[in-house]
Amino acid sequence: MNHNRNMKLPNFSPVLKFISAKKWWLVILVLVALGGFFYVKQQNAKKVVLQFGQPIRQDITQTLQASGVVDAKDKALLRFTAGGKLVYLGAKEGDTVKKWQTIATIDARDLQKRLEKSLNTYSQQRNSWDQTVDDTKDRTLATKENRTVNTNQLTLNNVVADVELASIGISNATMTSPIAGVLVSAPTNLSGVTLSPTDTFVIVNPSTLIFRAEVDEADISQVKVGQKVTLSLDAYQDKTIETYVSRIGYLALETSSGTAFIVEMPIPAENALDTYRLGMNGDSNIILTTKPNVLTVPLAATKERDAKFFVDVKTGPNEAVEREIQVGTQTDTLIEVTSGLIETDQIVLPE
Repeated sequence: MNHNRNMKLPNFSPVLKFISAKKWWLVILVLVALGGFFYVKQQNAKKVVLQFGQPIRQDITQTLQASGVVDAKDKALLRFTAGGKLVYLGAKEGDTVKKWQTIATIDARDLQKRLEKSLNTYSQQRNSWDQTVDDTKDRTLATKENRTVNTNQLTLNNVVADVELASIGISNATMTSPIAGVLVSAPTNLSGVTLSPTDTFVIVNPSTLIFRAEVDEADISQVKVGQKVTLSLDAYQDKTIETYVSRIGYLALETSSGTAFIVEMPIPAENALDTYRLGMNGDSNIILTTKPNVLTVPLAATKERDAKFFVDVKTGPNEAVEREIQVGTQTDTLIEVTSGLIETDQIVLPE
Protein backbone atom coordinates (compact mmCIF):
# COMPACT_ATOMS: atom_id res chain seq x y z
CA MET A 1 0.00 0.00 0.00
CA ASN A 2 2.78 2.35 0.90
CA HIS A 3 4.55 1.47 -2.33
CA ASN A 4 1.54 2.51 -4.40
CA ARG A 5 1.24 5.77 -2.54
CA ASN A 6 4.85 6.61 -3.33
CA MET A 7 4.44 6.04 -7.13
CA LYS A 8 5.33 9.08 -9.26
CA LEU A 9 2.77 10.38 -11.78
CA PRO A 10 3.87 11.48 -15.27
CA ASN A 11 4.74 15.14 -15.57
CA PHE A 12 2.21 16.78 -17.97
CA SER A 13 3.33 20.31 -17.31
CA PRO A 14 5.27 20.72 -20.57
CA VAL A 15 2.23 19.54 -22.57
CA LEU A 16 -0.09 21.85 -20.69
CA LYS A 17 2.29 24.69 -21.19
CA PHE A 18 2.41 24.03 -24.92
CA ILE A 19 -1.38 23.91 -25.16
CA SER A 20 -1.69 27.07 -23.12
CA ALA A 21 0.84 28.81 -25.28
CA LYS A 22 -0.86 27.73 -28.50
CA LYS A 23 -4.54 27.97 -27.42
CA TRP A 24 -5.26 30.98 -29.66
CA TRP A 25 -4.36 28.83 -32.69
CA LEU A 26 -6.82 26.21 -31.52
CA VAL A 27 -9.54 28.79 -31.19
CA ILE A 28 -8.87 30.01 -34.72
CA LEU A 29 -8.93 26.48 -36.10
CA VAL A 30 -12.22 25.72 -34.35
CA LEU A 31 -13.79 28.95 -35.65
CA VAL A 32 -12.60 28.26 -39.18
CA ALA A 33 -13.99 24.73 -39.01
CA LEU A 34 -17.34 25.93 -37.71
CA GLY A 35 -17.48 28.71 -40.29
CA GLY A 36 -16.83 26.27 -43.09
CA PHE A 37 -19.47 23.93 -41.78
CA PHE A 38 -22.16 26.58 -41.66
CA TYR A 39 -21.15 28.02 -45.04
CA VAL A 40 -21.51 24.63 -46.73
CA LYS A 41 -24.80 24.11 -44.95
CA GLN A 42 -26.07 27.50 -46.09
CA GLN A 43 -25.01 26.95 -49.69
CA ASN A 44 -26.74 23.57 -49.74
CA ALA A 45 -29.87 25.18 -48.35
CA LYS A 46 -29.78 27.83 -51.10
CA LYS A 47 -29.41 25.29 -53.86
CA VAL A 48 -32.84 24.89 -55.58
CA VAL A 49 -34.02 21.39 -56.24
CA LEU A 50 -35.64 21.49 -59.67
CA GLN A 51 -38.98 19.80 -60.27
CA PHE A 52 -39.41 18.15 -63.67
CA GLY A 53 -42.38 16.94 -65.68
CA GLN A 54 -43.11 15.69 -69.18
CA PRO A 55 -45.29 17.35 -71.83
CA ILE A 56 -48.78 15.80 -71.94
CA ARG A 57 -50.95 14.94 -74.93
CA GLN A 58 -54.54 16.05 -74.34
CA ASP A 59 -57.44 18.06 -75.75
CA ILE A 60 -57.04 21.81 -75.38
CA THR A 61 -59.96 24.26 -75.51
CA GLN A 62 -59.65 28.01 -75.86
CA THR A 63 -62.55 29.98 -74.40
CA LEU A 64 -63.61 33.60 -74.10
CA GLN A 65 -65.46 34.75 -71.00
CA ALA A 66 -68.04 37.53 -71.18
CA SER A 67 -70.44 38.82 -68.54
CA GLY A 68 -74.08 39.62 -69.20
CA VAL A 69 -77.71 39.35 -68.12
CA VAL A 70 -80.81 37.28 -68.83
CA ASP A 71 -83.24 39.01 -71.21
CA ALA A 72 -85.89 38.09 -73.77
CA LYS A 73 -85.80 38.32 -77.54
CA ASP A 74 -89.55 38.96 -77.77
CA LYS A 75 -90.37 41.63 -75.19
CA ALA A 76 -93.01 44.38 -75.35
CA LEU A 77 -93.01 47.52 -73.22
CA LEU A 78 -96.49 49.09 -73.39
CA ARG A 79 -97.60 52.55 -72.20
CA PHE A 80 -100.63 54.81 -72.64
CA THR A 81 -99.42 57.85 -74.59
CA ALA A 82 -101.69 60.30 -72.75
CA GLY A 83 -102.32 58.46 -69.48
CA GLY A 84 -105.71 58.40 -67.81
CA LYS A 85 -108.01 56.56 -65.44
CA LEU A 86 -107.82 52.76 -65.77
CA VAL A 87 -111.35 51.44 -66.36
CA TYR A 88 -110.54 47.89 -67.49
CA LEU A 89 -107.70 45.48 -66.67
CA GLY A 90 -107.56 42.37 -68.86
CA ALA A 91 -104.52 40.70 -67.26
CA LYS A 92 -102.58 40.85 -64.03
CA GLU A 93 -98.89 40.38 -63.38
CA GLY A 94 -97.93 36.74 -63.97
CA ASP A 95 -100.86 36.00 -66.30
CA THR A 96 -100.39 34.39 -69.70
CA VAL A 97 -101.71 36.56 -72.52
CA LYS A 98 -102.50 35.93 -76.17
CA LYS A 99 -101.40 38.00 -79.12
CA TRP A 100 -103.68 41.06 -79.57
CA GLN A 101 -105.39 40.36 -76.24
CA THR A 102 -106.65 43.52 -74.51
CA ILE A 103 -104.43 44.24 -71.52
CA ALA A 104 -106.00 47.44 -70.22
CA THR A 105 -108.30 50.34 -71.16
CA ILE A 106 -108.32 53.89 -69.85
CA ASP A 107 -111.31 56.24 -69.66
CA ALA A 108 -111.70 57.76 -73.13
CA ARG A 109 -114.54 60.18 -72.33
CA ASP A 110 -112.18 63.10 -71.77
CA LEU A 111 -110.36 62.27 -74.98
CA GLN A 112 -113.66 62.03 -76.82
CA LYS A 113 -114.66 65.49 -75.67
CA ARG A 114 -111.31 66.85 -76.77
CA LEU A 115 -111.87 65.32 -80.19
CA GLU A 116 -115.33 66.92 -80.46
CA LYS A 117 -113.88 70.29 -79.49
CA SER A 118 -111.11 69.94 -82.05
CA LEU A 119 -113.62 69.04 -84.74
CA ASN A 120 -115.72 72.12 -83.94
CA THR A 121 -112.60 74.32 -84.08
CA TYR A 122 -111.71 72.74 -87.39
CA SER A 123 -115.15 73.49 -88.82
CA GLN A 124 -114.89 77.14 -87.74
CA GLN A 125 -111.43 77.53 -89.16
CA ARG A 126 -112.40 75.80 -92.37
CA ASN A 127 -115.32 78.15 -92.89
CA SER A 128 -113.02 81.11 -92.28
CA TRP A 129 -110.48 79.74 -94.74
CA ASP A 130 -113.09 79.08 -97.44
CA GLN A 131 -114.34 82.66 -97.07
CA THR A 132 -110.79 83.98 -97.39
CA VAL A 133 -110.32 81.99 -100.60
CA ASP A 134 -113.58 83.34 -102.05
CA ASP A 135 -112.62 86.93 -101.16
CA THR A 136 -109.16 86.78 -102.72
CA LYS A 137 -109.42 84.45 -105.69
CA ASP A 138 -110.00 87.08 -108.39
CA ARG A 139 -107.45 89.73 -107.45
CA THR A 140 -103.81 90.29 -106.68
CA LEU A 141 -103.07 90.50 -102.96
CA ALA A 142 -100.97 93.09 -101.23
CA THR A 143 -98.08 91.91 -99.11
CA LYS A 144 -99.90 92.43 -95.80
CA GLU A 145 -103.06 90.68 -96.99
CA ASN A 146 -101.01 87.80 -98.44
CA ARG A 147 -99.36 87.27 -95.05
CA THR A 148 -102.80 87.10 -93.43
CA VAL A 149 -103.89 84.42 -95.89
CA ASN A 150 -100.76 82.36 -95.15
CA THR A 151 -101.34 82.70 -91.40
CA ASN A 152 -104.91 81.44 -91.81
CA GLN A 153 -103.59 78.46 -93.77
CA LEU A 154 -101.14 77.57 -90.97
CA THR A 155 -103.87 77.91 -88.36
CA LEU A 156 -106.05 75.50 -90.31
CA ASN A 157 -103.17 73.03 -90.53
CA ASN A 158 -102.69 73.16 -86.75
CA VAL A 159 -106.37 72.51 -86.14
CA VAL A 160 -106.22 69.46 -88.42
CA ALA A 161 -103.22 68.19 -86.41
CA ASP A 162 -105.20 68.65 -83.15
CA VAL A 163 -108.03 66.54 -84.56
CA GLU A 164 -105.62 63.81 -85.59
CA LEU A 165 -103.91 63.81 -82.17
CA ALA A 166 -107.24 63.53 -80.37
CA SER A 167 -108.21 60.64 -82.64
CA ILE A 168 -104.90 58.89 -81.94
CA GLY A 169 -105.46 59.35 -78.20
CA ILE A 170 -108.84 57.63 -78.43
CA SER A 171 -107.44 54.77 -80.48
CA ASN A 172 -104.69 54.33 -77.88
CA ALA A 173 -107.11 54.23 -74.98
CA THR A 174 -107.14 50.44 -75.39
CA MET A 175 -103.85 48.58 -74.90
CA THR A 176 -103.34 45.24 -76.66
CA SER A 177 -100.40 42.86 -76.59
CA PRO A 178 -98.42 42.59 -79.84
CA ILE A 179 -97.01 39.20 -78.77
CA ALA A 180 -98.11 36.08 -76.93
CA GLY A 181 -96.38 35.64 -73.60
CA VAL A 182 -96.48 36.44 -69.90
CA LEU A 183 -97.24 39.80 -68.27
CA VAL A 184 -94.12 39.99 -66.12
CA SER A 185 -94.58 43.56 -64.88
CA ALA A 186 -97.59 45.85 -64.44
CA PRO A 187 -97.92 49.23 -62.69
CA THR A 188 -101.07 48.03 -60.92
CA ASN A 189 -103.34 45.02 -60.49
CA LEU A 190 -106.41 47.18 -59.77
CA SER A 191 -108.73 49.13 -62.06
CA GLY A 192 -109.75 52.67 -61.14
CA VAL A 193 -106.12 53.76 -60.79
CA THR A 194 -104.93 56.77 -62.76
CA LEU A 195 -101.95 55.90 -64.95
CA SER A 196 -99.29 58.29 -66.22
CA PRO A 197 -97.60 58.11 -69.63
CA THR A 198 -94.53 56.58 -67.94
CA ASP A 199 -96.35 53.62 -66.34
CA THR A 200 -95.27 50.49 -68.21
CA PHE A 201 -96.69 47.01 -68.80
CA VAL A 202 -93.98 44.46 -69.76
CA ILE A 203 -94.87 41.30 -71.69
CA VAL A 204 -92.29 38.60 -72.43
CA ASN A 205 -92.40 35.49 -74.59
CA PRO A 206 -90.84 32.89 -72.25
CA SER A 207 -89.70 30.69 -75.12
CA THR A 208 -87.38 33.46 -76.31
CA LEU A 209 -85.26 33.94 -73.19
CA ILE A 210 -81.68 34.80 -74.07
CA PHE A 211 -78.42 35.69 -72.38
CA ARG A 212 -77.02 39.02 -73.58
CA ALA A 213 -73.26 39.23 -73.09
CA GLU A 214 -71.00 42.19 -73.70
CA VAL A 215 -67.88 41.21 -75.67
CA ASP A 216 -64.99 43.65 -75.86
CA GLU A 217 -64.15 45.13 -79.23
CA ALA A 218 -60.68 43.52 -79.12
CA ASP A 219 -62.22 40.03 -78.85
CA ILE A 220 -65.34 40.26 -81.04
CA SER A 221 -63.50 39.06 -84.17
CA GLN A 222 -63.00 35.66 -82.51
CA VAL A 223 -66.72 35.14 -81.90
CA LYS A 224 -68.80 33.36 -84.55
CA VAL A 225 -72.48 32.44 -84.78
CA GLY A 226 -72.92 28.78 -83.85
CA GLN A 227 -70.04 28.53 -81.39
CA LYS A 228 -70.85 26.48 -78.29
CA VAL A 229 -71.30 28.32 -75.01
CA THR A 230 -71.49 27.35 -71.34
CA LEU A 231 -73.50 29.74 -69.18
CA SER A 232 -73.18 30.16 -65.43
CA LEU A 233 -75.65 32.41 -63.59
CA ASP A 234 -74.86 34.00 -60.25
CA ALA A 235 -78.17 32.76 -58.86
CA TYR A 236 -77.37 29.13 -59.82
CA GLN A 237 -73.61 28.78 -59.37
CA ASP A 238 -73.79 24.98 -59.13
CA LYS A 239 -75.60 24.71 -62.46
CA THR A 240 -74.46 25.33 -66.04
CA ILE A 241 -76.47 25.88 -69.21
CA GLU A 242 -75.23 24.52 -72.53
CA THR A 243 -76.14 26.78 -75.46
CA TYR A 244 -74.60 28.54 -78.49
CA VAL A 245 -74.02 31.96 -80.04
CA SER A 246 -77.19 32.87 -81.95
CA ARG A 247 -76.52 36.50 -82.84
CA ILE A 248 -73.75 39.09 -82.81
CA GLY A 249 -74.84 42.72 -82.61
CA TYR A 250 -74.01 45.08 -85.48
CA LEU A 251 -73.99 48.26 -83.41
CA ALA A 252 -71.27 48.98 -80.84
CA LEU A 253 -72.10 50.32 -77.41
CA GLU A 254 -69.98 52.21 -74.93
CA THR A 255 -69.41 50.52 -71.56
CA SER A 256 -67.43 51.46 -68.46
CA SER A 257 -64.49 49.46 -69.83
CA GLY A 258 -64.67 50.72 -73.43
CA THR A 259 -66.37 49.68 -76.66
CA ALA A 260 -68.27 46.38 -76.74
CA PHE A 261 -70.76 44.42 -78.83
CA ILE A 262 -73.83 42.46 -77.67
CA VAL A 263 -73.66 38.70 -78.24
CA GLU A 264 -76.89 36.73 -77.76
CA MET A 265 -77.25 33.12 -76.60
CA PRO A 266 -80.64 31.38 -76.24
CA ILE A 267 -81.61 29.79 -72.92
CA PRO A 268 -83.13 26.43 -73.91
CA ALA A 269 -85.57 25.51 -71.14
CA GLU A 270 -89.26 24.73 -70.87
CA ASN A 271 -91.17 27.18 -68.70
CA ALA A 272 -87.95 29.16 -68.46
CA LEU A 273 -89.56 32.01 -66.53
CA ASP A 274 -90.35 29.61 -63.68
CA THR A 275 -86.60 29.32 -63.09
CA TYR A 276 -84.84 32.25 -64.68
CA ARG A 277 -85.67 35.91 -64.18
CA LEU A 278 -85.00 38.83 -66.48
CA GLY A 279 -81.97 40.78 -65.31
CA MET A 280 -80.16 37.84 -63.68
CA ASN A 281 -76.39 38.31 -63.92
CA GLY A 282 -73.93 35.66 -65.07
CA ASP A 283 -70.93 34.72 -67.19
CA SER A 284 -70.66 32.99 -70.54
CA ASN A 285 -67.73 30.86 -71.66
CA ILE A 286 -67.67 30.93 -75.45
CA ILE A 287 -65.71 28.01 -76.90
CA LEU A 288 -63.52 29.55 -79.60
CA THR A 289 -61.43 26.52 -80.63
CA THR A 290 -60.91 22.92 -79.52
CA LYS A 291 -57.89 20.85 -80.58
CA PRO A 292 -57.83 17.14 -79.75
CA ASN A 293 -54.77 15.16 -78.66
CA VAL A 294 -52.10 17.87 -78.90
CA LEU A 295 -48.85 18.20 -76.96
CA THR A 296 -49.24 20.63 -74.06
CA VAL A 297 -47.22 22.09 -71.20
CA PRO A 298 -48.30 24.28 -68.29
CA LEU A 299 -48.38 27.92 -69.32
CA ALA A 300 -46.57 28.81 -66.08
CA ALA A 301 -43.63 26.62 -67.18
CA THR A 302 -42.97 28.82 -70.21
CA LYS A 303 -41.08 32.09 -70.58
CA GLU A 304 -41.87 34.70 -73.23
CA ARG A 305 -39.37 37.13 -74.71
CA ASP A 306 -39.65 39.15 -77.91
CA ALA A 307 -42.81 37.24 -78.93
CA LYS A 308 -40.93 33.93 -78.56
CA PHE A 309 -41.60 31.15 -76.03
CA PHE A 310 -39.00 29.14 -74.10
CA VAL A 311 -38.91 26.28 -71.59
CA ASP A 312 -36.10 24.85 -69.46
CA VAL A 313 -35.33 21.24 -70.52
CA LYS A 314 -33.62 18.75 -68.20
CA THR A 315 -29.98 17.94 -68.97
CA GLY A 316 -28.88 16.36 -65.66
CA PRO A 317 -30.14 15.28 -62.22
CA ASN A 318 -30.68 18.89 -61.17
CA GLU A 319 -29.70 20.74 -64.33
CA ALA A 320 -31.63 22.27 -67.24
CA VAL A 321 -30.98 24.35 -70.33
CA GLU A 322 -33.33 26.84 -72.00
CA ARG A 323 -34.93 25.82 -75.30
CA GLU A 324 -37.15 27.75 -77.71
CA ILE A 325 -40.51 26.17 -78.61
CA GLN A 326 -43.23 26.93 -81.15
CA VAL A 327 -46.70 27.28 -79.69
CA GLY A 328 -50.33 27.19 -80.82
CA THR A 329 -53.59 27.41 -78.88
CA GLN A 330 -53.28 28.96 -75.45
CA THR A 331 -55.60 28.89 -72.42
CA ASP A 332 -55.34 30.35 -68.93
CA THR A 333 -53.38 27.29 -67.72
CA LEU A 334 -52.09 25.37 -70.77
CA ILE A 335 -50.32 26.07 -74.01
CA GLU A 336 -50.01 23.87 -77.11
CA VAL A 337 -46.49 23.00 -78.26
CA THR A 338 -46.30 22.59 -82.04
CA SER A 339 -42.52 22.01 -82.21
CA GLY A 340 -39.41 22.10 -80.04
CA LEU A 341 -40.41 19.34 -77.60
CA ILE A 342 -41.22 15.66 -77.69
CA GLU A 343 -43.19 13.60 -75.21
CA THR A 344 -40.08 12.09 -73.60
CA ASP A 345 -38.51 15.47 -72.83
CA GLN A 346 -38.61 16.66 -69.26
CA ILE A 347 -39.11 20.33 -68.51
CA VAL A 348 -38.74 22.37 -65.34
CA LEU A 349 -42.09 22.86 -63.67
CA PRO A 350 -43.02 25.95 -61.67
CA GLU A 351 -42.59 25.67 -57.91
